[in-house]
Amino acid sequence: MRVKIQYSVELDEVPEVISELIDDESGCLSFCDHSIREVCDSLKQEQPNIKFALSKIDTVRQHLASFDNRLLEMSELLQGYDAAINPPPQPVMAPPPAPQPDQPVQQDIPRNPKIDPETGVYDWQRPYEVPKESEK
Repeated sequence: MRVKIQYSVELDEVPEVISELIDDESGCLSFCDHSIREVCDSLKQEQPNIKFALSKIDTVRQHLASFDNRLLEMSELLQGYDAAINPPPQPVMAPPPAPQPDQPVQQDIPRNPKIDPETGVYDWQRPYEVPKESEK
């Protein structure tokens, strides 16, 4: 089972730490190279040991997969480092458009004869008259 281990270093130390991590993994390539040579030599024998070759090939593949995973992690670390020291330029925001003066929307509304067009005052008139009190 693989687990992720984290620790912190100073920003300027990141390239050196990554270099050390990659260098630690270089032994994997030496192991794989040696194992592949063993496989080739065993297959050239008069009586090749197929089970041995298959086992060694599987071991090499597992080591190479682990090595590939480790290189991917180192690549991601370097990308993060690059982003930290070379932040992308911030996009220039266009200024918001100037507000347009409110213009009344012209609608064909029938004119109400009880509204004075100049003042907008409603001329209220009773629709009916209140009867006067009758004399007794």
